[in-house]
Amino acid sequence: VKSLFYTEYDTGGTKEIIKILANNYRNSGEVTEFANRLLKIKNLRFGSIDRESNYLITTKQTETGVVELLNDKATVIKELDSKTSTSTKFAVIVMTEKEKERAKQFFKTPLIFSIREAKGLEYENIILLNLVSGNEAEFEEIIKEVNEGDINKEINYSRGKEKSDKALEVYKFYINSLYVAITRSIKGLYIIERNRNHRIFKLLCLKSQKEEIQIKEHKSSLDEWQKEARKLE
Repeated sequence: VKSLFYTEYDTGGTKEIIKILANNYRNSGEVTEFANRLLKIKNLRFGSIDRESNYLITTKQTETGVVELLNDKATVIKELDSKTSTSTKFAVIVMTEKEKERAKQFFKTPLIFSIREAKGLEYENIILLNLVSGNEAEFEEIIKEVNEGDINKEINYSRGKEKSDKALEVYKFYINSLYVAITRSIKGLYIIERNRNHRIFKLLCLKSQKEEIQIKEHKSSLDEWQKEARKLE
């Protein structure tokens, strides 16, 4: 489609007819930085020649956010659930529809979504439940040959090293899903993982937090829940 703009229309002699809208008005600086590091991992692993759909984002959100890595532990989940289950400002995201049933055993909030359902939604705070630990082998393959030094460099637009290996396309689902989940968060991101030592968290500069959860309990009014229900409907 892009090539049609150059071949079928008069561009006035300039090649700069495509503008990249890189400003982000949803995510906090902390969430944005985290998401950008994930984009760099994707670029290093799979390559990209398309600047129009693979670029780092710049946040215009001024409110301070938080990204925390928490242990998938009964006491942690119980405390998190007790402080968030009656709030429309918190939503839980899992990888698949099947994993929603497990999440419902621990979280009372009705705001539990699979990745497919979460696309297009946004909440002040997002809880991610074992998106990496539930797919350890896949994420291990994704970060293979990716090191911290490369992530700190500028994005290099070129084809992936293994462009003939179509099997890699399967792994894009997992990293794309994680990116979608992360960027649903406006302010706070709480990542619960069974395996907090997975190397991807080191590449993402995400250290395991202490067991204490620094979240104030929030209760939404009946009117707020009705508005949320209408929005989702």
